Amino acid sequence: MREIWDLFDENGNQIGKTMQKGDPIPQGLYHLGADVWIVNQEGKILIQKRSPMKKLSPNLWAMTGGSVIKGETPVQTIYRETLEELGIQLNIENLKLMRKYRTGNVWVNEYFIKQDIDLKDIVMQEDEVCDVKWATYDEIEEIWENGSFIENRWEFVRDLIEKFLKGETYESCDC
Repeated sequence: MREIWDLFDENGNQIGKTMQKGDPIPQGLYHLGADVWIVNQEGKILIQKRSPMKKLSPNLWAMTGGSVIKGETPVQTIYRETLEELGIQLNIENLKLMRKYRTGNVWVNEYFIKQDIDLKDIVMQEDEVCDVKWATYDEIEEIWENGSFIENRWEFVRDLIEKFLKGETYESCDC
């Protein structure tokens, strides 16, 4: 059974209509996504390489995330996606909203979480993920600059992640 997604307007308001994953998104409408940037005590960020079997952006590095299905909150999506794709249970009470923004046909909620995870404990969902690693901010910058990081994510949060890693305060925003 395909996922059902709620639809949103250009201001991020739910409009009371739904669609099935895989169907074309109606012009001028959006679905909701949620991502999490997992940071360990060393200040490294957990990134995952998208499976070559993925329809969109195969073989590119990315954060963990996915589409919010009908009846879910973005936080529930983060928890579900991390468990499904990596076999990890997040300590979601430590999630911090970084930013909400619109890109393409998606409204995205971006979160940080500080949590140490042993890479040996990760169980990758083969049709979603083919590799994982801890990367520094500079390593992700390099991966992004050479076109090997998924588009429309890092460039929207890199300034906030840099502040977070430096221990600076920041204001989350609806952009």
